[in-house]
Amino acid sequence: MFIDMFELVSPPPGIWETLHFYVIISDNIRYCGVTTIIGKQLEATLTRVMQWFTPDQMQAFLSKLAFVGVVLAVTYILIKVLHRFLDRVLKEGGQDGDKQDGLTEGKGAVSGGLIRSVRVLLQTLLIYGGYFIAAIIILNIYNFNMISPDDLKSFGANILKIVGIMVGAKLAVNFGQLAVKQAFEKHESKDHPAGRRTQTLEVLLRSAITYIVFFMAGIMVLQIFNVNTSAILASAGILGLAVGFGAQNLVRDIISGFFILFEDQFNVGDFVETAGVVGTVEEIGLRTCKIRQWTGQLNVIPNGEINMVTNYNRGPMMAVVTVGIAYEEDIDQAIEVLTQEGEAAFKEIEAVIDAPKVQGVTELADSSVNIRTVAPTLPGEQWDVERQLRRRFKYALDRAGIEIPYPRQVFIQQAENNKKIKQNQSEINME
Repeated sequence: MFIDMFELVSPPPGIWETLHFYVIISDNIRYCGVTTIIGKQLEATLTRVMQWFTPDQMQAFLSKLAFVGVVLAVTYILIKVLHRFLDRVLKEGGQDGDKQDGLTEGKGAVSGGLIRSVRVLLQTLLIYGGYFIAAIIILNIYNFNMISPDDLKSFGANILKIVGIMVGAKLAVNFGQLAVKQAFEKHESKDHPAGRRTQTLEVLLRSAITYIVFFMAGIMVLQIFNVNTSAILASAGILGLAVGFGAQNLVRDIISGFFILFEDQFNVGDFVETAGVVGTVEEIGLRTCKIRQWTGQLNVIPNGEINMVTNYNRGPMMAVVTVGIAYEEDIDQAIEVLTQEGEAAFKEIEAVIDAPKVQGVTELADSSVNIRTVAPTLPGEQWDVERQLRRRFKYALDRAGIEIPYPRQVFIQQAENNKKIKQNQSEINME
C-alpha cells in the first residue's frame, strides 16, 4: 500500500505545492502505521523544512542575508579606503624624508625600508582584522555565539600583544641591519674580491640577526598562549651541546672562518704562507680555504688549522738582491755602479715604486764581498723585480770590469813537486 501510494501520486511543480505534497505523504505514512526509524527521521526532517520555509522564516532569512551583504560591503570599502590611506600617508612620509637636506643616502634607504615594512604590516593586519571582525558580526547575526564577550576580549588582547611583539621584532631587525650596514659601508666595491667578501659577510650577519630576533619573538608569542617554552629552550640547549661535542672540528673551522672574513686577514688572489703551504689564495669559505702553489698543486686547508698567516700582498713589498764581488775589486766603485743601475731600473720598471737603495756590504764571505740592494715594489711583484735587478746588475758590473767571483779549481801535479823536493835535498847534501 505504501508503494502504491508513491506510484499513484506525483508531486506538483510548485515549491509550496511540493511541500504540501510531502505533508500528504507524511500523513499517509502515519495513517498506514509505518513506525520504522526511517519514517520517524523523515517526519522530523520534513517538519524542520516546513519551519524553515514558512513566510516569516523566509523573510527573516532574507533580511539577515541582506544585512550580511551590507556588512561585507562596508568591510570591503573600509579596508580599501584605509589601505590606500596608509599607502599614501606612509609613502609620502618616506619621500619627504628622502628629500630633506643633509640626509645621507644610507639613512634615507633605511628610513624608506622601515616605513615600507611598517606600512605592509599595518595593511596586513587591517585586512585580516577587518574580515575577522566581519565574520564575528555575521555569526552573531545568525545567533552562532561561538565566542563569548570575555573570550573575545582575551583573544583581542592576545592579538594586540602578538602584533606588538612582531612590530618590535621588525624594528629590532631593521636597527640591527642598519648597524651592520653602517659598519660595512666603507667597503662599497662589489667587483674587488675584498668588496665581494665583505658583502657576503654583511649578508651573513644580517641573516643571523633576523633569525635570532624572530626566534626570540616566536618564543614570546608561544608564552602568550601558555606554551611551556622552557622545555623548548632546554631541548635546544641539549641539542646544541650534542652538536658542539660531536662536531667540534666543524664548529672550530666555521668560527675561524668567520674571524678570517671579519678581520680581513687575506683576500682571494693574495700570495700567502700558512699551515705549511705557500701559494695563491683561490677561494675563502666559512669552513675551508683553497690555496694553489706556484707549481700547480691545490691545497684545501680547514680554517681551524690556520694559526698564522704570512701575507705577501699587504702594503709595499721589498725586492732584496745581494751581489758578491771579488776581494780584489773596488767596493766603492761597485756600489756606485749598482746605484746608477738601480736608478735606471726605477725609471724603466713600472713595478718599482721608489728608487732602489744600495745598503752596502752585508757579508765578507769566503770568496766574495756581498753587497745588498733593496727596492720597494708593488704587492706581489717583488720576485719579478728581484729577477730583473739581478740581470741588470750582472750586465752593469761586466761593463764596469768588476769581477763577480765564482768557484775555481787549481790542479797541482805531484811529479813536479817530488822532483823539486829531490833537488832541494841533493843541494843540501852537497853542502
